[in-house]
Amino acid sequence: MSMLIKLIRHGQSSSNVGDVNPAVTGDYSVGLTPLGSEQARRAGELLGPDFLTQALVYCSPYYRTRETLAGVMEGARVEAANVRIFEDPRLREVDPGYTDWQSQQAVRETHGWFYYRFQGGESPADCYDRTSGFLESLMRQAERKGTRQALVVTHGLTIRCFVMRFLHLSVEQFDVMANPANCDIISLGLKGEIEQPLFTSGKWAVGGLRLRE
Repeated sequence: MSMLIKLIRHGQSSSNVGDVNPAVTGDYSVGLTPLGSEQARRAGELLGPDFLTQALVYCSPYYRTRETLAGVMEGARVEAANVRIFEDPRLREVDPGYTDWQSQQAVRETHGWFYYRFQGGESPADCYDRTSGFLESLMRQAERKGTRQALVVTHGLTIRCFVMRFLHLSVEQFDVMANPANCDIISLGLKGEIEQPLFTSGKWAVGGLRLRE
């Protein structure tokens, strides 16, 4: 069947600019900056009301993704009552644990970016497992609801794991994917519907992603 899935990384957050330390304040509670809110509204303008009202909409329960979705709705001039919205904890960001994750960069490189599990947290491989379950749920619900469009508002690493799972990409391909910028819109769909795809697999393709520099 045909399917068009749009994935959006949350807007610029307070932790992105160093205003808060999520290891101290709690990662789930980090909100958007004023710029992040504006980025979300612009993303909503790009998506438009037609896409949102016809799509299944899923969101990570973290504050910054909730605020991003609210901004997207505002930018698209769509009322929440007219959109099918579902929060799903499986869309949360990869848990970096409660210690200084920056100090773990060297050992991450040694053991592999995809495989390394943060001290007290998760690895991207763990995130891949839960996004696999989410994707199966999404496709079943799309079939039940008779829709071929979905919007997923989530986090950078989660998006990369989702794309990897959807297209059955290799670990090496995951490693060369750059993290999406704040409020980048990533598109997964049929090859003929995706402009300048970064990766293709069978009849499917992904656009809006870049390679790491």
